[in-house]
Amino acid sequence: MAGYLATGIDISEFNGNVDIAALKGKADFVIIRCGYGGDYENQDDSEYWANVRKCQAAGMPFGVYLYSYARNLNMALSEARHTLRLVRGLRPLYGVWYDVEDSTLPTGEALIDNCLAYWKAIEEGGYYCGLYASLYWMENRLNSPRLKGVDRWVAQWNSQLDYPGAGIWQYTDRGVINGKTFDMNRAFRDYPAIISKGDWTDMTADEVKRLARQEAQAVYDKNESKYKTIGDVPQWAREAVKDVYERLNLLGPQNNSRLDASATYVRSLYVVSKVLELLDEKQAKE
Repeated sequence: MAGYLATGIDISEFNGNVDIAALKGKADFVIIRCGYGGDYENQDDSEYWANVRKCQAAGMPFGVYLYSYARNLNMALSEARHTLRLVRGLRPLYGVWYDVEDSTLPTGEALIDNCLAYWKAIEEGGYYCGLYASLYWMENRLNSPRLKGVDRWVAQWNSQLDYPGAGIWQYTDRGVINGKTFDMNRAFRDYPAIISKGDWTDMTADEVKRLARQEAQAVYDKNESKYKTIGDVPQWAREAVKDVYERLNLLGPQNNSRLDASATYVRSLYVVSKVLELLDEKQAKE
């Protein structure tokens, strides 16, 4: 079928040990299952981190999907937290996808509510998000106008795709590469370019700053028992960290700023400071 830009596979623990480096030249991307259901570590895909590291080592662009069992809104939000926990710090250039196909999922507006809640939470977390399902589900259970604008990854094991506007088409579950069988996919959009450019999100600069503040505050709260003062921060990061605390209003009583001075925490605040600088530069140019 003409018009597609890239060919890839999707994998999970059920594919076993996949030699991703050996796929170079035969596949352009990999979409990796991160887990299933709510935010419980025992529901993480057992091969997820190994597959992520192999993609990174091979320079293979990847996306991520989570298989849903959400029967209500709270479960859908837990599934979003599950996904965000596993993608934090990564760059899934083929997006984050919500796999809605299980027979236990609700019908009607309850299913649409779940999809929108998950989609919104993932996008607010800073990641491109879409829905995965079969052609039947797309046409009959996910055809709500409320989902207009949400990207689609459509499974139709056929010689042609009958769903207009899909971003990715899973066209077979019997593709063979290097002697192993995979689900095969064709991408109709240049996801690495779209996601890297950031045009898919309509978040304003103020919203991004608010999200950065929430993330920094979350780390602050999580490490409360280990706080040290800004004066204890390594000299190389002290000014940047102080700037973040002032600009994101994280100062404590009487400006007695306290924080965990671990290298990871210091560097996260340092990165936030650089993000804020870039936002200020962009606003100045506009």
